[in-house]
Amino acid sequence: MPNPYPIELRERAVTAYEAGEGSYERVADSFSVCSRSLVRWVARARDLGSVAPSKKGGGWHSPVDLEVMHAVVREKPDGTTEELTRAYNRQVPKARRVHRSSFLRALRRCGYVFKKTVRGPQRATDRMCKPSSSRIWCGPRP
Repeated sequence: MPNPYPIELRERAVTAYEAGEGSYERVADSFSVCSRSLVRWVARARDLGSVAPSKKGGGWHSPVDLEVMHAVVREKPDGTTEELTRAYNRQVPKARRVHRSSFLRALRRCGYVFKKTVRGPQRATDRMCKPSSSRIWCGPRP
């Protein structure tokens, strides 16, 4: 959501409309705002006596309990996200269990960093010795 227009602009636009300088569309055009915004500002000034914007709302809160999460990480600092999530879900009530992706987002927000590890055999698409050389393989034999 974008930031609200400055209160000074709102007050000047509402004052101009109420002074009879024109219709909503004409006053809105002169202040380079949407006419619907001006309609809301005028209604707000009449109802509340102020054109100040409301607080921003919405958003969501993480379902992860941070204290439990930190305790789980202290117990198993080298665990994978799957292992940490399972340990977390064993310690919280059933209604508060979370998915691995939610747990990972909470870990990242708290500043935890994970190393990427290679699992399984190396792929055959490793780097060649020299790009201009004939296809000589430098990596392990597949």
